[in-house]
Amino acid sequence: MTSAMRLADVVITTTGSRNPAKKPNEEFVYVDVAAIDNEVKSITGAKRMTGAEAPSRARKVLRTGDVLVSTVRPNLNAVALVPEALDDQIASTGFCVLRAKEEVVLPKYLFYFVRSRRFIDELTKLVSGALYPAVTDRQVLEQRIPVVPLEEQRRIVDLLARAEGIMSLRREAQTKAQAIIPALFLDMFGDPVTNPKGWPITPLSEVAQVISGIAKGRKLAAGEGIELPYMRVANVKDGYLDLGEVKTIEIKHTEVDKLLIQPGDLLMTEGGDPDKLGRAALWSGEIDRCVHQNHVFKVRSDRSRVLPSYLRALASSTYGKAYFLSVAKKTTGIASINKTQLSAFPVVLPPPLEQVAFTDRAASIAAIVLQQTAALKKVEATFQALLARAFNKGGYE
Repeated sequence: MTSAMRLADVVITTTGSRNPAKKPNEEFVYVDVAAIDNEVKSITGAKRMTGAEAPSRARKVLRTGDVLVSTVRPNLNAVALVPEALDDQIASTGFCVLRAKEEVVLPKYLFYFVRSRRFIDELTKLVSGALYPAVTDRQVLEQRIPVVPLEEQRRIVDLLARAEGIMSLRREAQTKAQAIIPALFLDMFGDPVTNPKGWPITPLSEVAQVISGIAKGRKLAAGEGIELPYMRVANVKDGYLDLGEVKTIEIKHTEVDKLLIQPGDLLMTEGGDPDKLGRAALWSGEIDRCVHQNHVFKVRSDRSRVLPSYLRALASSTYGKAYFLSVAKKTTGIASINKTQLSAFPVVLPPPLEQVAFTDRAASIAAIVLQQTAALKKVEATFQALLARAFNKGGYE
């Protein structure tokens, strides 16, 4: 039997607070929203600090098995299950802390519920504020969860944990495959920081065109434009394109030739998290007549001097990332580069035949990465289908 209950009825609503600043010399571990890896749904960036260093939002006491739900940008679903190692540590007030009444609901059952599409969509509908989109703890606690007997919850948790285990293995395989190309790059060319083979170095603008994209939100006169698919920052990952969601944008007919992406073009994001600067992916004509937004640069290389595959590997290398970080404009948690800074990127230029050899070998590896990515997407889709099936039961409607 399934019954729909408010989260407020299945969790302990008073989870405790503590101000670490009252003990300025005492160390603690702080979990803020940025500490959550919202892809794997775990805490990966917790920081150890003293009470004197504690931010004003460091207040919420954690217990093993608590489920953290970020109330900021709930569409990103930054959620995590608190491990034993973080028991009695402190989290940001940017989280709603869900502490299960274990006689009613299992912590892991609760954890899987907050990852369901329905939960995410319901919270997203409630978001208020354009500059700081967020929901309140009360709104989170008003969400309804299908509650089944504990034995059934254990069966659901076991099934989802098995599926998640397969998903983790697929992610690990993808990560290992993606690491082969950087290793090949270093093996063939050496570290570009020291440039051991003494190859010439030239600004990117000398060997490639750097082209800005189209801004969103423009209003065009009737008949002045055409609607085309476009690449956003979300589509450009580190070394590959994510085409799971491709949006469209209206552009002027006169802009089409300039903005169309051609096979061999390198797409580079202008910013994001500091550790993701230099994010670049090659376009291979995946979509007919596609353009790019203004937060994505299109780099069209002079292939007689530098091949796109080599340039992508160089930009994504430690050398490339260090350059972009050194010239980037930095604000809280975000870094960005402009066209001038990208155009000045110092490109180490191996002989063309060396680049050709690298490109041929990298293409074979890229095919393996694509296979791993496709396999991962299938597993992720299966996991989401299992979540939907588990939490869209009759009593929940």
